[in-house]
Amino acid sequence: MRLKILIVLNYYYPYISGLSECAKSLAEELAKEHDVTVLTAKHEKNLLGFEIINGVKIERADLLFKISKGYISLDFLSKFYKHQKNADIVNLHLPMAEAAFISHLTSKEKLILTYQCDVNLPRSMANSIIVNLMDKSSRSSFKRARGIVVSSYDYARSSRVLPKFKDKWLEIHPTSSFYKEFNSSHNRSQREEIYVGFCGRIVEEKGIDILLQAAPIVKKALPNVRFLIAGDFNNVAGGSIYESLKLKIGWDESYVEFLGRLSTQQLIDFYYSLDLFVLPSTNSLEAFGMVQIEAMLAGVPVVASHLPGVREITRRTGMGETANPKDVEQLAEVIIKVLKDRDHYIKEKSFINEIFGVESAAAKYNVCFKEVLNLKAKT
Repeated sequence: MRLKILIVLNYYYPYISGLSECAKSLAEELAKEHDVTVLTAKHEKNLLGFEIINGVKIERADLLFKISKGYISLDFLSKFYKHQKNADIVNLHLPMAEAAFISHLTSKEKLILTYQCDVNLPRSMANSIIVNLMDKSSRSSFKRARGIVVSSYDYARSSRVLPKFKDKWLEIHPTSSFYKEFNSSHNRSQREEIYVGFCGRIVEEKGIDILLQAAPIVKKALPNVRFLIAGDFNNVAGGSIYESLKLKIGWDESYVEFLGRLSTQQLIDFYYSLDLFVLPSTNSLEAFGMVQIEAMLAGVPVVASHLPGVREITRRTGMGETANPKDVEQLAEVIIKVLKDRDHYIKEKSFINEIFGVESAAAKYNVCFKEVLNLKAKT
């Protein structure tokens, strides 16, 4: 059965984030069997309003203006209403400020939500209002949805907004089309230096400040260690914290290096160069951490924060350890522990793919969508 699937989210490729990468890999895998359209924003003026990439039709709505990480777009609402009419399945990726409104513009019989994470902003009166409104938007859309895809039951149980809708949960792990880049063999270079890496947006919730503070402690125990921090610090929705990190913490450039945004090949080489990958995220905006899978597929063990959802990856694979969020001393201690017994944590790529691969996620979505249509046909 070839379905017409509409996937809706605020940001999509070429914008890079965990949410956008998850949607992209899902859309491209589903497009092998179905007619898939992605509705998103024209977040950069030079982007095309419509194009087809890897079999996925991408429709980008014009913006009136941006507000921090969000935006206002009447064109987005108009395009959604038009496309949802012909869709068999409407899949919204949340959090999304307009989720409550647009979920009422389509039939609840075909509405499937993918909930990525709770909104978590720095404390202020204005941010409290934003978080409250976003949560209300999510809850309103949950009430209408046929099903809610969650990255893990572990994260869903800890969420501010999900527990009351437990009967609608469907556990499907997030994924990335980038995972497939690690299916070939790659020889690790022999060197005396130990490379510890991070990859992600240079933003507050990633805990880069915690990693920078742990670095000198690790350096004292392992003098030949180097820290490589990959990620865009120029084109980041909501703004990068790169400059404030410089002012407030700073780093010794002799063993800590910010690499900036890397090309696909540079990123592959980056992962394969590492001895350890670290994800020191600090709050619920990190619900899974797909970069952990990327590192593991390159044969690299992981140290991640002991956060709901995030901790599930090392727990299920055994390919790493966790440290309490914002605990500098413990993060350093666990990094040293894994580096001293690195081989103990290595697992086969096939084992990681079986648990968290692209194909397994898409297959679960296919089952979910077909069950929704069968239920719809019976009502």
